[in-house]
Amino acid sequence: MLRERRLMLPAADEQFFTEEQARHEAAYLAGTNPRQQSGFGRDARDWERFRRVVVAPIDRDASFLDIGCANGLLMESVVEWAGEKGHVIEPYGLEMSEKLANLARQRLPDWRDRIFVGNALFWDPPAQFDFVRTELVYVPPARRREYVERLLERHVARDGCLLVCAYGSSRPEGTRAELLLDELLGVGLEIQRVDDVVHPEQGFVITRVVTVVTSRISNDRSADT
Repeated sequence: MLRERRLMLPAADEQFFTEEQARHEAAYLAGTNPRQQSGFGRDARDWERFRRVVVAPIDRDASFLDIGCANGLLMESVVEWAGEKGHVIEPYGLEMSEKLANLARQRLPDWRDRIFVGNALFWDPPAQFDFVRTELVYVPPARRREYVERLLERHVARDGCLLVCAYGSSRPEGTRAELLLDELLGVGLEIQRVDDVVHPEQGFVITRVVTVVTSRISNDRSADT
């Protein structure tokens, strides 16, 4: 079924996914430390400064799916950081690249059976998860709404949350993180909270995590039955 759906993709979308996969494989596999292999070029201190915000919405013991998990470093970090808040996390990862998924499995052999290969726009999960982390840049712009709604319907457990992340540079001249709110509110999604890492001097957002809840999707489902 996955193959059939991929064959139905417009050529431009297929090219988007092919190019994104090749770009990430080239950059991440060339990394010499776990952070670089997860797409982060700074040191361990900054990794925690700019990524720990992902656990801000986690308020209970839960399952966690990291879409675009690369080498699994964020999965590993979320378990540690949420544990410091007193919460036990059962981590899972989804990666479009078989090469990067294998890297994650090598780094984290105890979790190798929890690291899946697939494109979340088409992938059918074996279960639903309490918290699902993703980024909108993983799909072509015209498919973002479809992507978010599919994750909420199929990947996120009832009463769970979708964590939509955006990352930017900490340098004033660097790329800014997408602010996401207008786009997500514009398609009628219910935002529970927004957590930011803000540059202490310049005031721009370096990392944004928007927590979207499943209530609208759940209500739509109820209306259809």
